[in-house]
Amino acid sequence: MILNDIVEVLYAPRKVFKRVVANPKYLGAIIIFLLFVGLQVGYAFGQFSKIELEQTQPVSGLIQTFTNATSWAAAPNVNLTNNFVDYYNNTVFIANLLRPPTDPLAYYPLFGNFSLQMDAANTNTLSAALVDTDNVDCSENGFQNLTLNIKLVQPISVPKNATLTLYSLSDGNYYTYDLTNDLAAASAVNQWGNLTIPVGPNAKGWSETGNPLWGNITSLSLQLDYPDSQNITVRIGALFFRGLYLTPLEYNSVGLLVQFLQVYSLQFLFTWLLLSGLIYLFCRALKSSVLWKPLFIGLGFAMMVMVIRAAIGVIATATMPTVYYPFDVSFGTLFDPLGALYYPANAVSALLPQSQASIAAIDASLGVFRGIITVMFVASYVWLIALGAFVIKAIKAQPVIIQPTEPTQTPIVVNDSKGLNQDLSTIKCFLISAMSVGITLLVLWFILGVV
Repeated sequence: MILNDIVEVLYAPRKVFKRVVANPKYLGAIIIFLLFVGLQVGYAFGQFSKIELEQTQPVSGLIQTFTNATSWAAAPNVNLTNNFVDYYNNTVFIANLLRPPTDPLAYYPLFGNFSLQMDAANTNTLSAALVDTDNVDCSENGFQNLTLNIKLVQPISVPKNATLTLYSLSDGNYYTYDLTNDLAAASAVNQWGNLTIPVGPNAKGWSETGNPLWGNITSLSLQLDYPDSQNITVRIGALFFRGLYLTPLEYNSVGLLVQFLQVYSLQFLFTWLLLSGLIYLFCRALKSSVLWKPLFIGLGFAMMVMVIRAAIGVIATATMPTVYYPFDVSFGTLFDPLGALYYPANAVSALLPQSQASIAAIDASLGVFRGIITVMFVASYVWLIALGAFVIKAIKAQPVIIQPTEPTQTPIVVNDSKGLNQDLSTIKCFLISAMSVGITLLVLWFILGVV
């Protein structure tokens, strides 16, 4: 019978609400609550199964450790320092995934507030080594690129030869790569130039010495050779491995499950309680008799429309293509109030140019998905307004019975269906429901950030 009442809400609400408010039971509303939370978690996980986030080594927040002078070693004629005046300033947006919209945007200097400066006097060669990369996996299933942000301060020319070496477990096992043409193409003379160097077993341009393994890159070195002896100054603004993509479910499924269970449980309970309380107060303000429990249970059944919305949301995730978020975008990605992933428009300008292009492509590819959930958002709350009005009318149509004090006396019907219980017109019921839903949405948006 309870399951029939739940389903009947969708096609015969007037009829079912009369039964529900006449004999209010919590079981049906609890079942609807569980269905909603389960489907909303499925909706979130459906999105995350299509989202690939780029990983880095070091991880975001620690990338600057590879450009810290204390992490490097060099010959006695090379001086290594941290330059806090001239550094590659890339400040990007970071946030919690489910950030309430009232929280201010937070920004973080992705590569720190210093660069690594290498100085060598009266020489034609500058070389230095990052002594520990923490055993980076550049195998076929690991990181596929090495990013190097570099500025050639002096001399005002590119080197005759530039060599990058990746060591594997020992100094006798390594891969070498000729950087000369890459430096020239990056226009790194006296300005920051970005180099992206493919790594791994499928990467071209690497020569092998000894028995190195791409799955175990433990250190690296950089050597620049110039035609003549002179003073050499080079700054490195960023150095990190990238190109490995993982879905959030691959590395944090339990944490996400707990987070979503909490958020969507609160969304349902807040909506249910707040909507019931507002309708109750509006009815009382209009001097209309209304009973709390029938109203509360009736609106719990009306929340079945949110279950339908969640179910269609799960189906809508099938329209999503797999999208790849660059490393400087992934930790600033949020859920919007409709539960769809997005990157704040006012934070896009801080991204690297190629990342800005990626965001534009991702937004275009998710147009159908976002269109579906937007339509369902509007439809579900319009539907909820109508059901809320039906619940009010159903409660008002119920007779109020006073039980006798003596066993021999007959119960007294104070208000029948033509009495005081009909003092709210249909229009008033819809207005009360609409105002209550509107206020509820605003409160949910400010408190939870989801509606």
